[in-house]
Amino acid sequence: MKALNHDNWLLADAGRPGQIADARAWRQAFLSINLDPGVPAEVVRQFEAARGGMLYSYFFRPLLAMGVEQCYRILESGARIRCAQMGLPVYLADSQGKPHPLSFGHNLGVLAKQGLIEDTDLTLWRQARELRDWVAAPEHLEILNLNHGVTALSRAAELLGKLFRG
Repeated sequence: MKALNHDNWLLADAGRPGQIADARAWRQAFLSINLDPGVPAEVVRQFEAARGGMLYSYFFRPLLAMGVEQCYRILESGARIRCAQMGLPVYLADSQGKPHPLSFGHNLGVLAKQGLIEDTDLTLWRQARELRDWVAAPEHLEILNLNHGVTALSRAAELLGKLFRG
């Protein structure tokens, strides 16, 4: 990992050999991915935070892993928000009445039953749950590259667009 200092913090983080892309190509790869206008503002803000981390990972590569992880968290948040929009429960009260959020998996199942997630996309949604945990592991900070980031961000944009379009 790049050791940041006063002299290198605005220099490209070359990471492993062969991983660095041209700054313009790096920027374009992330800025060309857009959300559907029907996606709620709360989700848009989360998406922009993930995109910003990935964009600035050009200078500090661990930000790429943080951005990719955030993409999967955005999907979870989007599923919860879509359930709430549909009037579906998103919390379950415990024995003392304290509300606890229903799981990502539960929300996916409910949305699929309502026909808001197509069967062909359900696998991708479920993979997001697994990948969120995988990418958060410290040993994966340095193995992600531009393609991983672009795939995670574009897939999140696509799935969220489909979820909120109807």
